[in-house]
Amino acid sequence: MSSFPPQLIALFCIMFIALGIFNILMARRRQRDGRTPTLPWYKQVGILTGIEYILLASVFLINIGITYRVLPSSLNGIIFPFFIVLLLASGLLAGFVIYQGLSNARNRRRPATSVAQSSVGGNTRASSVIQEPARDLTPEEREQYSQRRRERRKKAASARRRQAGKA
Repeated sequence: MSSFPPQLIALFCIMFIALGIFNILMARRRQRDGRTPTLPWYKQVGILTGIEYILLASVFLINIGITYRVLPSSLNGIIFPFFIVLLLASGLLAGFVIYQGLSNARNRRRPATSVAQSSVGGNTRASSVIQEPARDLTPEEREQYSQRRRERRKKAASARRRQAGKA
């Protein structure tokens, strides 16, 4: 049974670590630039994938250390349980990345279908998409926001009445 040389595995591990760091940095840059919706880090597939790559690289590096006896055998009592925990964590994270990717794809399609359904029924008002105010508004700003919203709704209602010929 031939096995891969440890130098090749170490090279792949370095590439995995670099790819993981790259994924994390690119996901943060996309979020900062506003190209992706602001989500917590544990819901962003790019960051989770980067963490997963780094975990997998560390699992492979520890495996090389155990297999080729690079690490002292006196540390096997500490290293082996740590290896198992990292292996399980990377497996769980891989499952979570797949779940989150599917969930994000489903959530991206859902608003498009709701708008399409409302346009089929003849109700194509723009008010079907409600934007909530920022959560860090002061109570006075929140009151001003809701007052402006009420005024816009009144104006829109009067415009609809005028257009229908009832005003």
